Amino acid sequence: MVQSYSKRAEDRIGFISGLQQDALRVLVIRPDRLGDVVLSTPVLAVIKRYFSNAHLTVLVKENVVPLLKGLPSVDQVVTFDPEGRHAGLKGFYKLYTEISQGRYLVAIALQTHWKIALVLFLARIRYRVGPLSKIHSFLFYNSGVRQRRSHVEMHEADYNLQLLKKLGIRIGSRNVPTRVHVSESVQNQAQEWLKKKGWDSEKPLIVVHPGMGGSALNWPEHHYQELIRSLVLEGKQILITGGPAEHLLMDRVRDALGPVAEKIFVYKSSADTQIDFLAGLFSFAAVVVAPSTGPLHIAVALGKNVVTFYPPIRVQSALRWGPYLPDESKASILVPEVFCGQEFKCLGNLCNYYPCMKGLTLKQALKEVEKQLALFQASKEIKSDV
Repeated sequence: MVQSYSKRAEDRIGFISGLQQDALRVLVIRPDRLGDVVLSTPVLAVIKRYFSNAHLTVLVKENVVPLLKGLPSVDQVVTFDPEGRHAGLKGFYKLYTEISQGRYLVAIALQTHWKIALVLFLARIRYRVGPLSKIHSFLFYNSGVRQRRSHVEMHEADYNLQLLKKLGIRIGSRNVPTRVHVSESVQNQAQEWLKKKGWDSEKPLIVVHPGMGGSALNWPEHHYQELIRSLVLEGKQILITGGPAEHLLMDRVRDALGPVAEKIFVYKSSADTQIDFLAGLFSFAAVVVAPSTGPLHIAVALGKNVVTFYPPIRVQSALRWGPYLPDESKASILVPEVFCGQEFKCLGNLCNYYPCMKGLTLKQALKEVEKQLALFQASKEIKSDV
């Protein structure tokens, strides 16, 4: 079935007679945030499934590279640096040179960026696939797909997969999970770090990641503090994690816990720390609690049970940005039960329900954490029996 579908895909994109799969060089582009890139990984797996011998290169920003290198679907990772080596006219020419040297037959832009779209056009890449949503996309993509992602008619991962129909590939939603790569050496480093902190590997570890970049509404800081306090008092092992911009938030959360703070582990990543170490820590978690943020999607890609919080605003909703996984029971998604009606941003004090995220109670969150812990323990017992 895969072979016949692959043949139809070859016919669809107009390969000349006799072209072999190993001559197919594909560039997939997603120069975006961490979560967006993780939600793009099903595209990589699907392309490799239907064109198993093709050479697949991914263009992303530097910070996410460690999570993609080592994935079986990825042959090469290159970086886009709009503030550095690709800035200005000189940087534009450098980007053009780098992409031209790749000799790609197909380029798939999962997020459209005018500079990259123009380079694909000037480099004469034969099939330029991308979402038709901005003026430049209509000019530079010759195999575009009309998409209005702000209408939120499907999940972000499905919007990405929809672009593959230009290669003759159609695949159902949630049939292909997200994936990230964590090397054995990084996992060992993460394990040693946890052991030094006093981690008991016989007890479930709950990771709480309270921070985010601000692209969506978050659960209140005080609620995270009380959740952590309650879990510690119940005898749970807790690891609090955060990014370079979230150190003050983590300090406030920890300080608010008082004497309880001595019983938790804290990991603060820095600008010099690679993101795969955080993924390495997550790999030892039973449950990860986090808002709509990149680390949440890392946890999902690692197959972890998660508890998360999403606003009712349309473009920030779980419908588009929620955990993307085949087994939806492994994710507890808490959303305020209010009639928001907003499409792009919160009205603040002008809304009768503001702040609606506060309405997601500690009791609700504790219940979902216990539920996910039980599911984790049950799956662990099944695996041990096998």
